[in-house]
Amino acid sequence: MKTTKMMVLSALASALLAGAQVNAADTERKTVSINDRVPTPEQVADAMFPKEIQALKAECAAVEKAGMRCQSRIPKSSLDSVLVTFPRGSAALTGEAKEFLDAVGKALQARESLWSALRIEGHTDITGSPEVNARLSKERADVVKAYLMKTYALKNIETVGRASEEPKDTADPTAAVNRRIEFVPEW
Repeated sequence: MKTTKMMVLSALASALLAGAQVNAADTERKTVSINDRVPTPEQVADAMFPKEIQALKAECAAVEKAGMRCQSRIPKSSLDSVLVTFPRGSAALTGEAKEFLDAVGKALQARESLWSALRIEGHTDITGSPEVNARLSKERADVVKAYLMKTYALKNIETVGRASEEPKDTADPTAAVNRRIEFVPEW
């Protein structure tokens, strides 16, 4: 009886630890910012699909192919930029934003075999009400999605409006760097 109880407690502890590791992997993110006016598709691809994460994924694939479970924690990667710009209070893309999105679209097309889905996150600064910022950040992410789908025939894209929940510059919540789009590939 005591042995069975110990085994059950041990199994529960292992399950909780495994769950904590999965949750930690979901929240860990390697974010690269590109703020060059017109980055090359290669710069964008290197930011979205870092070589060190590609190496970890390849290592895990080899381990799993051998019939074992990969124990590595692989962080998500993301690209953010303040160059996907919008007029204040608007979700209309500027010419500068379209130039940047062209590099993103080309990079995603060139690396189609690496990603299975893309999440586009819209962020705002703290200016405006929470309701307005939530709507505006989602609308901006939706406009970026529509542009990439129409111009580059990309599929499997979801959008999220983060409003001002995750400022990049916490010292100045009204800073321009907080008004951004973030691209998070699932791969």
